[in-house]
Amino acid sequence: MQRALAPLPDLSSIVFFRKANRAFVTGRGPFAVEASMGVRRFMRWGMWLFFVVGVGMCLVVGAIQFHLHQQRADLEASLVTVDAKVVGCDNSATSVPHFIYKAEGKTYEHFSHQTLAGMCDNKPWKITYVPGDPDKFAVAPDSPLPEADDNLDAEYIVGGPVLVFLAAFYWMINWFQNRRARKENSLVSEGGLLPAELIKAKYYSGSGDGNMPSLRIDYRFKAPDGQLVDKRQSLSRFDFYAKTVPPAGSTILILYVDKELFEAL
Repeated sequence: MQRALAPLPDLSSIVFFRKANRAFVTGRGPFAVEASMGVRRFMRWGMWLFFVVGVGMCLVVGAIQFHLHQQRADLEASLVTVDAKVVGCDNSATSVPHFIYKAEGKTYEHFSHQTLAGMCDNKPWKITYVPGDPDKFAVAPDSPLPEADDNLDAEYIVGGPVLVFLAAFYWMINWFQNRRARKENSLVSEGGLLPAELIKAKYYSGSGDGNMPSLRIDYRFKAPDGQLVDKRQSLSRFDFYAKTVPPAGSTILILYVDKELFEAL
């Protein structure tokens, strides 16, 4: 049986917010924990899983992006630019201005892909072409390469950071769970029982599917040094419904370690 720090009333007259704690007080069962080992293990493994996969995904996506950009840069660096001459500017009905240039030992004649102002103004022109395929050209400084399309789909880019964010969220939950577990271990190993009077209990039903009900209680007890202590505590786990909440004046038990660490059972 858990040790008592003061005379206790008959257990049949005591209200327990977690029924399992009645067995704990009498030494017939464990303390009703909130931070179970299974939940903490699940959160810890989930954290590491999301972290490893997320970081790995970020590294892979970064490597792919770097490779694609480097590949594009290499193609751009391989382009060749040569001088070009405009012919067909004699204003005859059948002549159309176009470029003539030499590339890789041959002479090429091509019409511009777009209308160029001042094409026949007798100014110097340059043509950039793809090595091995001089027919693919553009008027410098434009590039003959198609517009770059080396970006991965958004889900691959954001997938890694999202998983790392989930890992951080799991870490935060696991941190709170471990903190709660340490508190529960201290209460069980060092705590003693004190009677307390329930001043008020208010039930909150919550809203929505994910919002769990809660119970806020106010109680008063006398500490081992004789000082009266008033405390408000919120419970997320309890064995009552809105209509069965214990009334004010009910006797409850406190598991007490010191003035900083105690909790209603």
